[in-house]
Amino acid sequence: MKRMSDSLRTRLNLLVATAIAFAFGLGLASALSLTPISIAAEDTDAGWVIGAPAAADPTMENGFAEVAERVSPAVVTLYVTGERQVPSFNPFLPPGFEPDPEEQEEGPRTRREVWSGSGFIVSDDGYVVTNNHVVADADQVDVELQDGRRFDAVEVVGRDPQTDVALLRVEADDLTVLPIGSSDATAVGEWVLAIGSPGFRQARTPLLTTVTAGIVSAKGRNIDILRVQNRLAIEDFIQTDAVINRGNSGGPLVNVAGEVIGINTAIVSSTGSYEGYGFAVPIELAREVVDDLIEFGEVRRALIGVGITDVNAADAEYYGLERVEGALIQNFSFDDSPARLGGLEKGDVIVGVAGEAVGGVSELQRRIRGFEPGETVRLDIVRRSTLQRESAEVRLISADEDTPPPLAVRPETAPETGDQLGLEVKEVGELSGAERREYAVTPGTGSIVIVGGNPRGAVGRGLGRIPAGDVILDINGEEIQGRADYDRIVSGLRPGDALSVRFNFRTRTGRQEGIRSIVIPER
Repeated sequence: MKRMSDSLRTRLNLLVATAIAFAFGLGLASALSLTPISIAAEDTDAGWVIGAPAAADPTMENGFAEVAERVSPAVVTLYVTGERQVPSFNPFLPPGFEPDPEEQEEGPRTRREVWSGSGFIVSDDGYVVTNNHVVADADQVDVELQDGRRFDAVEVVGRDPQTDVALLRVEADDLTVLPIGSSDATAVGEWVLAIGSPGFRQARTPLLTTVTAGIVSAKGRNIDILRVQNRLAIEDFIQTDAVINRGNSGGPLVNVAGEVIGINTAIVSSTGSYEGYGFAVPIELAREVVDDLIEFGEVRRALIGVGITDVNAADAEYYGLERVEGALIQNFSFDDSPARLGGLEKGDVIVGVAGEAVGGVSELQRRIRGFEPGETVRLDIVRRSTLQRESAEVRLISADEDTPPPLAVRPETAPETGDQLGLEVKEVGELSGAERREYAVTPGTGSIVIVGGNPRGAVGRGLGRIPAGDVILDINGEEIQGRADYDRIVSGLRPGDALSVRFNFRTRTGRQEGIRSIVIPER
C-alpha cells in the first residue's frame, strides 16, 4: 500500500481537529445555556383557570420529555357516537381507480359510527376544549383521561362552527389543567409539540396520547377549509410541521414551556394522512369563544357588515400602501350595514382597528371579534375616492343580525384578444340574444360586458382569469356609461399604471359587485 501523502494527511488531521472543536463547543454552549429556547409570554387574564407555571428556563438535555410528561395528563381522548355521511367510495383513491359512475351509489350514505378525537382540560372544574367538527354530529360524547378514568355522555356546553371550537364539561376531581400560553407572542420557527390520540380504521383503539414535535411554520394562514360551509368563518391558523393525523383534532399545540398556543384542527393532504402541513386554531381566538360559551352559553360575535378580500400587491400599489396589508371592502351585507352607516364606501381599504394594524381579512375578523356587539370601534381606512387615510367610527352589531353576500364563481374563459386591459368588451346593446342569456345580462346590469380577452393581459393577471360575462361599472371611480367612456379611459392607460375597477360579477345566485386593483403590465 502506498504511503499517504503529507498533504492528504494534513487535510485529514485538520478535519478531525475541527470536528472535535465543534463537538466541544456544542457541549460548552449547552452547559452554559448560551442558546436558550424562547418562551411564549404567559397569559394570566381572568376567564380561564391557569395551571401551574411552566419552568422558567427549559433546556433540551432530555429532548421534550419533561414537557410531554407534564402536559400529557391534561390531554383527553374523545369517543363520539353519531350519524355521519360516508362517501360511496374511498375519496383518496389514486386517479384512474375511481368506480364506474354507473355502478356508484348516488350521493353519500348515512351510517351510525363511533369515531375518536382529542381535547384538553383548561379548568379545575372540568371544562374541556376540542374542535367543533369532532362533536358536531354527536349523539353522545365519552371522555377518557390519561389515567384511565372514563366519563360517558359528558355535557357539550356549546359549539362554534365559525372558529371550529367546542366546549365540553366532565364532572371529576383531581384534574390536570393545561396552562394557557400566547399564540400572538409565538414566533415562526419556535419549537412546538402536538399531542392527541390519532386513530385509523384498522385500529380498534386510537393511539392514545401521542406526542409529535415540529416548529411553527407560519401564522395567519387562511386555507378556506371552514369558509366552504360558512362565509362568516374566521380562519387565522397557525401552520406547523408537527405530525397531525385523524384523531388529533381538538388536541393541544403547546410550546416548550408546556403552554397551549393552539388547537390542532386540520391538515392539507392529498391522501387524508399527514404530508407536512398541519393547522391549529390560535389559542387567543379559542379563548374568546370559550369565555362566551361559559358565560352566555353561546358565542356573541360582533360584525361590521361588509364583504372583504385580502389586499394584494396591485391593491397596495394603487392605494399607495407601504406594505401589502389590509382588507378591501367589496360590498355591504345589507343597506343598513354598520360600516355603511359609519361612512365607509365600497373600495375603501381597512388598514387598522382601534389603532392596531390589520394584516388581512383573518386578522380584521379576529380583531373585531375582540369587541362586543353594541360597542363602537374606530377603523383606519384608505379611501378609494381620494386615496387619503381617514378614520371612521362604526357601531358593531351581533352576527345574528347580519346576512352575508353570496360567493362569487368563476365564469368560463373566452378567446384571447385584448385592449390595454387585455379585454374584449361589448355594450349590452351589441350582445346577441344567446349572449344575453349566457351572461345573464339585462340593460339594468351595466353597459360594458366582458366577452373575451388575453389571460396574460392586465385583468387576466389581476384576476387569474378572463371574467367573461362580468360587467365593468367604473374605473378609478369614474362611471362607465357606454363604449365612449370605456375607450376614452382605457386608451389613456400606460404600462405600469395602477387602477381600481368596480365590476358586477356573475355569482351562483345572481350578481354581486366587487372591486379589484389592476396594474398594466410592462411590455
